[in-house]
Amino acid sequence: MSENKAIDLEQMLNDLPGGLLKIALDDELTIIYATDIFYELIEIDQSKQGKLPKSIFNTVYSSDIINYTQQIAAQRRRKDNQFMLLYRVLQKNGNLKWIMINGNKTEEVYQKQNKTYPIYYCMVMDISEHMYMYRKMEEELDYHRTILELSKELFFEYVIATDTLSFSEIFREVFGKDSQMKEFSKRLEKTKLIHPTDLPEVIKTYKSMMSGKKQARIELQMKTKDGNLAWYVCYASIIFDDNKNPYKVVGKLALINTKNEKKVAPKLSLDSLTQVYTKDNAEFMITENMSNQDIESISALFVCEVRNYKGWNEVVRIVDGENVLVSVANIIKKQFRSTDIIGRLGLSDFVIYMKDISSERNVYKKAESICKEINNLFDYDFNKNGVSISIGVALVKGQADYKEELANAKAALVMAKKDSKSSFEIYYPSINK
Repeated sequence: MSENKAIDLEQMLNDLPGGLLKIALDDELTIIYATDIFYELIEIDQSKQGKLPKSIFNTVYSSDIINYTQQIAAQRRRKDNQFMLLYRVLQKNGNLKWIMINGNKTEEVYQKQNKTYPIYYCMVMDISEHMYMYRKMEEELDYHRTILELSKELFFEYVIATDTLSFSEIFREVFGKDSQMKEFSKRLEKTKLIHPTDLPEVIKTYKSMMSGKKQARIELQMKTKDGNLAWYVCYASIIFDDNKNPYKVVGKLALINTKNEKKVAPKLSLDSLTQVYTKDNAEFMITENMSNQDIESISALFVCEVRNYKGWNEVVRIVDGENVLVSVANIIKKQFRSTDIIGRLGLSDFVIYMKDISSERNVYKKAESICKEINNLFDYDFNKNGVSISIGVALVKGQADYKEELANAKAALVMAKKDSKSSFEIYYPSINK
């Protein structure tokens, strides 16, 4: 190619609406070649050769690094020869610019530290205007979607940066107070609107949301303008900005119309034989915990059935002077934390709610350990077919309905009972909700 034709080609490339790139698909996306327009897009002066970035990674805005690495990992899994990357660069004026790199795989390769990487020929474009329009529309949709999900009663919006809480105008009619509260975080601890017995839990919930909790639900009593106390349930959800930082909380206060609609906890009591919670107490506490569980938290609901209890209890009572259910309950209690809920569902049935599990493996080990200990509990030479236990477990993610999860655990229990020895089964689908 003559020198004049090479110059014309270079000029033609530089006249294209977007920059051109040749990049290697290594972790950093090493730049093999780039036109002037690419450097103009990311505001790099090509005349200062010593400051040119050697890779795309070096141009990525710091808050987008994780997203960048996820895109590169996804790119390596692609079956076709296409390349696509969206990221932001920080401009000299402090604004962020959205960059799109789109291209195709070439037959060339790049050698680096004895490894070979494919090379892609790509077009680079500034898509900031399109992305900002999209994000603004997405933000508005997300905001209105959240409002609709929270129903149509006493709406509120809390702007974190200004520490200002604003209610819909109906708030003034119900409580006789200004619908906007500035310096809310300071006024909360001194408010007379919330009943004193409920205020500590409200403050705790507020602080948890300011620490990153995405959603919350709490029931509380509030004093209306006529001096009466009314029960409300408060729902709240955090809204995030473009940088995934929380910037406001939206929610509602929904009236619980009558005292009958407010759930009353049964009197705290233990089963007289096994010294675990009674059925009513256990089910009430598990229901409350499930309905208020954090959206990302995972818990486990165990349903245990002691088998051969009736036939063996008399033998055990005579030989060892023990009661089978008391011994089984003691084994179960040793396996769980004081924060977990253990109850007796029926004659020989137990329920356990294990809150905030660190991993599914932990649930597996608990169930396995219980089965092992029960198998070795009563072992007499004259009869080897002793007491056994069948366990069904449902894994629960986020807020859930107790009756639904109990049915899931019982479905797993049916499968576990197919084994004549102590065994367990785990029901998984609910963690993918």
